[in-house]
Amino acid sequence: MKILKITLKTPNLLETIRFYQKVLELPVVREWEDGVTFQVGKSLLSFIEEPSISTFYHVAFRTTTVHFDMMYEKLSHLDILLENEAGETSMFWKGKQLYFLDPNGNVFEILERSNLDTEKLDMFYDICEIGLPTENIERMKDFLQMVPNQYASTSEFFQFFGDESGVFVLSKKGRHWYPTERDSQIDPIVMEIEGAIEQVLHHPSYPYTVKIKEKWNERLPVHQLRIARPTDKWEEVNSFYGDEGLGLRRIGGFNKNGYEGVMYGLPSFGVHLEFTRHVNGSPCPAPTEDNLLVLYLSDHEKIDEMIERLNKLGAYEVPPVNPYWDKQAHTFEDPDGWRVVLCHSSESLYQYLLFSEYNYYLSSLWNCTFSEACLRVLIERSIHIYS
Repeated sequence: MKILKITLKTPNLLETIRFYQKVLELPVVREWEDGVTFQVGKSLLSFIEEPSISTFYHVAFRTTTVHFDMMYEKLSHLDILLENEAGETSMFWKGKQLYFLDPNGNVFEILERSNLDTEKLDMFYDICEIGLPTENIERMKDFLQMVPNQYASTSEFFQFFGDESGVFVLSKKGRHWYPTERDSQIDPIVMEIEGAIEQVLHHPSYPYTVKIKEKWNERLPVHQLRIARPTDKWEEVNSFYGDEGLGLRRIGGFNKNGYEGVMYGLPSFGVHLEFTRHVNGSPCPAPTEDNLLVLYLSDHEKIDEMIERLNKLGAYEVPPVNPYWDKQAHTFEDPDGWRVVLCHSSESLYQYLLFSEYNYYLSSLWNCTFSEACLRVLIERSIHIYS
């Protein structure tokens, strides 16, 4: 279970940035008004500021022997290393191990592993653990059942869930995060992991979100896709794609270095549109009438509602260049002349599952028949969609 990214809360963004950038030497890959994202080797670590919050997270990084020794020396001089019951700050569990507190009081762990596939000896390898306190571990495992798990523990107080690449540390709420004597607590966490089928799991009771990202292939391990273009018709374009028109959900925005931008999810961060404008102008005429953004929908009533909203904005259907779209779709031009196609799709989830190569993979993973794998995924996706 590769942990791609975790997003945590922090009461003090500036102090968090200073510590992780200066002390842990993590590169900043993105910074915005109330948040920051750091590179932790093959993983990302984000913090979003919430001044009133008090958190107590547990996170573990993996690293090389050379880097572990360097970090141990550095953190020792800062007097933030945690001691175990024997008064030791350097421990051993499958390799060298240390714990420290970050400025927010969270417990972070660094694990030395000599078998990591990397030539970069002076930096962290990845995030390998994130703690998930819960009132009931078995129910939490039910929530995570779409995530492969190789561990068979039955403890009601503490279990690993995942594999050698990464784990969720399931801990009974109130159990101490080792090596402290402070009770674990439930705090907001968004986790992105690699998986066979892309989906989002929202816990019904806790502020936990698990985003499972499908990797394209080994040669191009893409986990997110952004389609970006400029526009000079800012208000009109936002009306067309936002709530007044197509109804895409706004998932972010920025205003920096002379650029203003807005992102719309398709349907979320995994695939999204970005529109930008610059203070000096950002003309962006459509290249041809055959450049299309095609949205497939199986709900015909929703298509009719979208068409009605677009008509109210003064956007009406235009004839497609390719006759393929003439009978089964509705073509519109946005304010810049770029074309959007609303296509009727009769393909059901079951048809998708029936021919999906992922189900052959899942059937072997779950040690069941192909049909059983199809049925299980169908049920899980239906619960997610309609709950």
